Amino acid sequence: MPATGPAANHAAADHCPGVLRLAEAADGYLARIRLPGGLIGAGQMRVLARLAAELGDGRAELTSRGNVQLRGLAADVAGPLTDQLAGAGLFPSPEHDRVRNVLASPLAGLDGGPDLTPIVQALDAALCARPRLAGLPGRFLFAVDDGHGDVAGLGADVVAQVRVDGAAVNGLAVRGAATDHPAAADVVTVMLACAEAFLDIRAAEGDTAWRITDLADGAERIRTAVAARLGLAAAEQPPACSAVPARPVGIVGSDGTAVVLLAPLGRLTADQLTWLADRVGGRPARITPWRSVVLPDVPDATGLIRDAAGLGFGVDAASPWLRVTACAGRPRCASALADVQADAAAFAARWPDRIVHVSGCARHCGRPLATEVDVTATTEGYDVAGV
Repeated sequence: MPATGPAANHAAADHCPGVLRLAEAADGYLARIRLPGGLIGAGQMRVLARLAAELGDGRAELTSRGNVQLRGLAADVAGPLTDQLAGAGLFPSPEHDRVRNVLASPLAGLDGGPDLTPIVQALDAALCARPRLAGLPGRFLFAVDDGHGDVAGLGADVVAQVRVDGAAVNGLAVRGAATDHPAAADVVTVMLACAEAFLDIRAAEGDTAWRITDLADGAERIRTAVAARLGLAAAEQPPACSAVPARPVGIVGSDGTAVVLLAPLGRLTADQLTWLADRVGGRPARITPWRSVVLPDVPDATGLIRDAAGLGFGVDAASPWLRVTACAGRPRCASALADVQADAAAFAARWPDRIVHVSGCARHCGRPLATEVDVTATTEGYDVAGV
C-alpha cells in the first residue's frame, strides 16, 4: 500500500491513467474516464457501452472514486476514443483530464438531504477553467458530503460538508457571498482555494507531494493559508459519529423511487450498461465509490429490482458484491499471481459481514480505504490479514 505522511514524497512521475494517458496492462491499454460526483447521463452511458464493445474488452470497470475504466484497448485508439468521449461531454478539458477527481454522496437529494449536483457541476466547471489547477497530481481528490459522512471519510484532500444549515470545507466555515446561506459558488471558491494553497506549498517544497497528507502538517498549513486569504473562521464541528455509514443497496430514497444496483466486482458488460441507460430517468445516474449504480426517478422500483437481479446485478444486502472488491488479477495484469476475480466470491462468502479486498499482488491496486480483510495472492497461495 502507498505510504502517507511527510516521508511519502514521490520522486517518480505521476502515472495515473486518463483518456489521453493510457496505462499499459497485460490485456491491452486502460483508459480512465472521470465522472465528477459519479454523475452520468443516459446518452453518456450508451457511449461508454459502445466504446467498451467496439474498442475494449466488452466491459466497463467502476472505480472506488466513482469513475469508469475501459480495458483491453489497442494502442492506437486515442483518436476515436477522445473524439467520442468529448462529443458525449465526458472529456471537457484535455489539460484537466486527470485532475477531475470528485466524490459526492451518492444519495444526496434523494433521502431528504441537500442535492449536491449543482456544487459538483460548478466545481468541475471551475476546476477546468483554471489553467494552474491542471498541475494537480492525478491522485489529488475532492469530496462533497451531504452531512452523512459517507464520502467525507474516504481520505479526500479537500472535503466539503454541505448541510441544510450551512457548509464547511476542510474545517473552515463557508460564508455566503450574498446571503448567510452559502451557494454552490461559495463552496467551490473555498475548495479550489485549498487546492491552490496545496500547489503553493508543494512548489515551495520541490513539487514531489501527491496528496495533502504528503506534506508536513499539510492540512493545518493549508487551512491557515485559506482562512487568511478568504477571511474565514473555523467551522463548528458536528457531533462525532462512530458508526460506519452503510453501503446502500436496493430501493432507497425518502420516497422509494431510487434504486442502487451492485455491479459484480465493479464490472459491467456493455449490455448491462445499455440496459441501465434505458432506465435513467430525469436525473443522471450516479456511480458510487462502492462500485454500484444509483438510478433516481424509477417509476417501478420493485419491477426494476426484479429485472436487475435476473441480469446479474446485486440487489440486496445478501449479495456477495456488497462487500467484496478485487483488482484486475490474471490474466489482465502481468503482476498478478492469481485470478482474483474468479476467487473473490468465495472469499466474500467466508466473511459475509466484513469488507474484503482481494489483490493479485502486494501492490493492492484498487483497495478501498474501508477494507477490513486483505486477501493477497503470493507465490505460495493467498495471504490473509485482518481476521
